[in-house]
Amino acid sequence: MPDRTDGVDQIVSRWRQVRPDLDSSSTEVIGRIVRLEYFITRRVLLDLARYQLTVGEFDVIAALRRMGAPFELPPSQLQSMVLISSGGLTNRIDRLEKAGLVTRHPDPADRRGVIVRLTGKGVEVADDAAGHHLGAEAELLNPLDTDERQQLAGLLRKLLSRHES
Repeated sequence: MPDRTDGVDQIVSRWRQVRPDLDSSSTEVIGRIVRLEYFITRRVLLDLARYQLTVGEFDVIAALRRMGAPFELPPSQLQSMVLISSGGLTNRIDRLEKAGLVTRHPDPADRRGVIVRLTGKGVEVADDAAGHHLGAEAELLNPLDTDERQQLAGLLRKLLSRHES
């Protein structure tokens, strides 16, 4: 029995009372993932507000920053990294370009294509925001020790890889 209970325990308990024929054990995992996503998103939005960035815009500049110098990608590769439609990506790039965080350049390998590149300001914002973001993630995981984090990461990887393939 866990040391503490949470809202998911209450949901599962109620289902077991009113519908003991249902197996509600999956809710013990999925319900907690969904609830954690809410708290994670709330914290991330709070951190990104200081940069006037949305989560989606941060995803774009972080993807470009992770590529290393010269911090650029064609939109098609960027789209696959941030899992968004091409129209949605175009809107994000437009907003980031207006903010001076990215620029578009002709693709030398494809006359019809463009390359999206972080500006110097974009690199600075990406670095600063990533530092705050990773710090917030670590803070959210404070209740877990290193072994527990690794175990949870492995279990989540197992679930995610099954659904991503």
